[in-house]
Order: sequence, then structure tokens, then C-alpha cells
Amino acid sequence: MENEKKDKDYSFIKSLLNNQTLLRFVKKFSCDNLLDDNKLAEGFGVKCNEDSISLGDKSMTKMLVSNARFSGNEFVRFNLKQLKETLEITGAEGEMIISADNNKELFCQAGNNIVIVSPLPNTDTKKE
Repeated sequence: MENEKKDKDYSFIKSLLNNQTLLRFVKKFSCDNLLDDNKLAEGFGVKCNEDSISLGDKSMTKMLVSNARFSGNEFVRFNLKQLKETLEITGAEGEMIISADNNKELFCQAGNNIVIVSPLPNTDTKKE
């Protein structure tokens, strides 16, 4: 029984060390706001499991939840590759805006320039 717990702990530590996104988040923002449960994440419609870790930046304006999936009601979905390409074109200065007219496009305003990013079609959604 103790060997099983040791193996599970080792497996959990190994998964932490292999989670590059988690490591980059901690490196950039620290782990000072490590949450002791996932209730806040679940309040945002994130489905967590026993291996999930919720971690916020210092101001709690960004939160990373490892080993989790979005399970809330989806309004719109964007491809991260599209957003990365847009940020490479416009630079990191500016704002991302979603119009109130319900067209669901994302407007990336950088100075006097705007890049319009269309959302993914509903058929592209990935369900668990």
C-alpha cells in the first residue's frame, strides 16, 4: 500500500515537471498564489480532476489550471495559433476587443491598426 502511494506521488511529481506550461507560468509569475483547492476554477466552468492545480499570478488577473478542461457554456472559440500570429504582426502593445454586436469576431487594436480574427466554427469544438 505504501509503495502504491509512493508510485502515485512520484507519478504526480513527474507530471508536474513535464508540464511546460505550468513551469513557464511559475517562472514568469511565481507560485505565491497557489490555491489549495480548485473551487475558483470550477466557478469559471473549468472541469478539474484530482491532479488539477490552480495557480494565479500576483494580481489574480490570470489563472492557470493544470490537468483541466473548459466545461462551461461556450460563447465563442478562437484558435491560439491565429492569436499568436496576430500578436506577432501587431506586437504586444494594444488591446483585444470583442464587439457587443454579437458577431463574435475578435478585434486586435494596435495603435491605428486593427486585425480582425474570426472565431472557429462550432463544428471545430473539441468535446471530452
